[in-house]
Amino acid sequence: MVKVSVVNGHHFPQSRNTSKGVRYYQSAYVHLGGAYPHEIEIPLKTPADAFPVGDYEVGVGSFRVGKYKNLELNPFELKLEILKAAGVLSKAG
Repeated sequence: MVKVSVVNGHHFPQSRNTSKGVRYYQSAYVHLGGAYPHEIEIPLKTPADAFPVGDYEVGVGSFRVGKYKNLELNPFELKLEILKAAGVLSKAG
């Protein structure tokens, strides 16, 4: 299982202008077994497709067989399946 975390404060969709138009993405962190997670960008079709705060695993639909019959992660369509949703705590004051 490859765990991906969308964390509070870094979960808002972002955009970048490219020669082919606007590219939307969301920052997240992937846990690969090291001391610290690595920051990644999740591609989004629209800002409304952004994932809520929580922990996910990379779904089977994110993989494809490449040109030379190698297993690849599809860089344009990362499908995530929810592990657990993080509750956003509010401070009463």
